[in-house]
Amino acid sequence: MANSAYEVVITKPCTDAPGRFIAESRFGRKFNMGRLCVIVKTFDGAKCSESLGIAKFDHGDNSVILYRSGRVDLRKVRDAGEARATMAELEALLSEAFEP
Repeated sequence: MANSAYEVVITKPCTDAPGRFIAESRFGRKFNMGRLCVIVKTFDGAKCSESLGIAKFDHGDNSVILYRSGRVDLRKVRDAGEARATMAELEALLSEAFEP
């Protein structure tokens, strides 16, 4: 299964969501911020800055922060398994935004 390939580190508990955690992961490739912002801005409440190289939006119950480098912070995840599943969903959703 593809989502088992993501290395996920649970860093700390969420202060605003008891029983949930903050997880860090990476896609292993960089984002084209111009393309990423076009995609992300179609989501309600999303924010994206090409110059800062960061995008933030909600995906399901999770808050997602994406960095130009391909790093991902996932907030409000239940466990590493949920974080990996979310990473797989995001990779498919954002596939056009990755650098070749």
